Amino acid sequence: MKNRRNYYRILQVQPDATMEVIRSSYYTIMRKLQQHPDLGGDHWNATTINEAYEVLSDEKTRQDYDKKLFNDYTQKLHADERDSRKPLHTIFCPFCKYPLARETEPPDVCPQCKSPLLEDNENATSCRRALQRLKVKGKIRFYCHWPEKGLEAEIVDMSPNGMRFRCVKKLGKNAIIKITNPAFIAIAQIVDAHKIHKFSLYYDVGVKFVAVKFSHQTGMFYSLSC
Repeated sequence: MKNRRNYYRILQVQPDATMEVIRSSYYTIMRKLQQHPDLGGDHWNATTINEAYEVLSDEKTRQDYDKKLFNDYTQKLHADERDSRKPLHTIFCPFCKYPLARETEPPDVCPQCKSPLLEDNENATSCRRALQRLKVKGKIRFYCHWPEKGLEAEIVDMSPNGMRFRCVKKLGKNAIIKITNPAFIAIAQIVDAHKIHKFSLYYDVGVKFVAVKFSHQTGMFYSLSC
């Protein structure tokens, strides 16, 4: 209970105790256990015991006290139930869902899958400006789950906010994937995915970056360009 003494505990009786039991316990505590000040007991303790007995020995004051006691207990019980439903972790890696111990900040990576958790805005902005001046071609490896070996894909194009690649796997819209390349690592969300044409084995996939970490600020794709 919040800022409220439990008089039943003070008198060492149950909440359904009869008046005889309450009275007997009170006299036992005060006399046999020598809690009365005349018998060497502490004055503050004796005052608390007397206060408990005065409330519980009167039918009306006991009823009022029981109502408040029950309300306090019910509120605490509901609060405990709400707390018990709260997850132990509320921060997770966007890709592998590994629980994180704290709020993340650049250049933090996931301890489990090593994916970037947030963008380093200054580095990302500089890298993306470089990308806008390049017609990007190259290979990537993408992962739908962790751990797995991943699948290879061919980059079609790349923008400051995402990329498009070609692969043999059908990917669902809004799925979160991890993308790796010598130049960058990213967590991305599928925006769209469709077959190149009806009889093709390849899918054209567009993604937007959730988080991305570039290895270098300039010249990152020259060795990969066609």
